[in-house]
Amino acid sequence: MPDLATISAFIGSIKTATELAKAIKGADLSIEKAETKLKMAELISALADAKIQAAEIQDLLQEKDERIKELEKSLETKFKLVRHKGRYYEGDENGKFKEEPFCTKCWEVDSLAVHLKHIEDDYYICLNCKNTFGNLPESMKIETRKSISYQRGW
Repeated sequence: MPDLATISAFIGSIKTATELAKAIKGADLSIEKAETKLKMAELISALADAKIQAAEIQDLLQEKDERIKELEKSLETKFKLVRHKGRYYEGDENGKFKEEPFCTKCWEVDSLAVHLKHIEDDYYICLNCKNTFGNLPESMKIETRKSISYQRGW
């Protein structure tokens, strides 16, 4: 919901514009042209302020609606994810897992459902937070040892 100050300012601008319009309408012929032009300028200014404030309220409402949809989607996903062996999986109505697992860190810390990238065997990596899951495959252990040996100059 938009904040109370924005709504109050909007209502105040509309009230001012209405009062100015009534003053112009009820003006006697004795009012000089300059005074009428001044009142018209004030009316236009008050209406412009009201239009700007109405746009701000509309933006705030749109942001709130988007945030509500985001939270609803997150809540819906939360009920579908099942933790199994240190990873989250999306479960179907039969209790079976669908697709690749989700990153535990991204889900639990940031509420982001990020699929893990399957590298080899039981080894996964999160492309978002770079955390790894599972046992490092033997082929990668050899590469890791080589890179460490090279860095140390062995």
